[in-house]
Amino acid sequence: MKIIKALLVLLLLFSLKIVHGQKVLTLKECVATGLKSSANYQLKQLEVLSAEVIHRSPALEYLPTVNFTGNHTYNIGSVIDPSTNNRVSSKILSDNFSINAGITLLDLNTFTTARRNKIAVLKATADKEAIAAEYTQSVIDQYITALYSQELLKIQVNQFNNATFNLDWVTKEVTTGKRPKSDLYDMQTSYSQEENTMLQTRQQLYNQKLALLHLMNQSGMNPDDFVLAAEVYTAPVEASTVDQMYAKALTNAPALKAAGYSESVAKKEISMQRNLALPTLSAYYSYSSFYYQPLNQPGNPSVNPFWKQLNDNKNHYVGLQLAVPLFNGLKTSNKVQQAKVNLEKSRVAYEQEKLKLKQAIEQEDARRLQGGELADKMEVTRGFAEKSFTTTQSKFSSGIVDAITFTASKNQLLMAEYNLLKARITAAHANIKLQYLQFYQL
Repeated sequence: MKIIKALLVLLLLFSLKIVHGQKVLTLKECVATGLKSSANYQLKQLEVLSAEVIHRSPALEYLPTVNFTGNHTYNIGSVIDPSTNNRVSSKILSDNFSINAGITLLDLNTFTTARRNKIAVLKATADKEAIAAEYTQSVIDQYITALYSQELLKIQVNQFNNATFNLDWVTKEVTTGKRPKSDLYDMQTSYSQEENTMLQTRQQLYNQKLALLHLMNQSGMNPDDFVLAAEVYTAPVEASTVDQMYAKALTNAPALKAAGYSESVAKKEISMQRNLALPTLSAYYSYSSFYYQPLNQPGNPSVNPFWKQLNDNKNHYVGLQLAVPLFNGLKTSNKVQQAKVNLEKSRVAYEQEKLKLKQAIEQEDARRLQGGELADKMEVTRGFAEKSFTTTQSKFSSGIVDAITFTASKNQLLMAEYNLLKARITAAHANIKLQYLQFYQL
């Protein structure tokens, strides 16, 4: 029986892979690895590149446009033959060539659009950072959830080792007649329950680590191939008020920056729509010429050569164009009103982001303080429970108390350790979130 129990413990420890050669993943590594393969983050990076391509100097908008056109046509019809005064069929070959150039001399929308596009680049960058921040917080939550199960399993493994030792000892005592069989049954029940609880925690940890891998988009790793770094929940808690933390977060929150840039873009959109009612001035130049040749006409009239005709028929056209919008069915006015509505929407979104940020800080600060206060109380309770269990263990070994009393004392210690771990993890989780919400760095 003792050998079987020992082998069971060894197999369990092996299945848990609590070995020194196991890879240790830190929170920073999980976030960095996940961002590299995050589809949403990559899309935001491409949006930044797209915005940078669209944005260019307003001076480039004033470069002239030049194009060349050429036409080669056959005109098939009829003409009057002077000698007979009859209509005869006729074909004319003609070639037309032109070079056209145009340049905008005055368009206020050019500068407004350039400023809007510049802000759009900043907004796209802030959107990318906001996606990264949202993803990081998701990884933090999943990481801490799995870390709690991992640390909980360590406690259960230690207690299971104690249960194995006590079960072996009680088995010997019952065999020699020093203890009743009821104690053995009680110890076997307690042992089986702890074994089941530990198995449940191990399965839960596996699933939580698997969810973390999925969040990181890592398909080549197995949850049993790594452990999570446990030092994060022992990080010191920085003493700051909610207002102090909120003031820091306002200058660093990427979602808030993106909302602010959206408001600035909306303002530029209003100016762009208003500029559509302003006149524009442009200049243009055109050079053209043509060549023609009658085909199958009576008398075979002679025509000048190709290049001579081009030289004789050349034409230059230079002009200025002033376009003054007078009336377009109130479309410009409607577009201005729509742009104003979009501006109000962006302002509401900005205020909503501020409210969400402050509420998040208030909630995490409450969890931090409550978790820290509870951890202090639980530390005292765990100390009492540990002393009680040590005394009960001695009494049980001396035969003063039965297995039921011993198991109750042990469960009391386990519950105290569980509650202490949960309070510490809760406080550490809130602390990490608060630090990140202030500086958006791990």
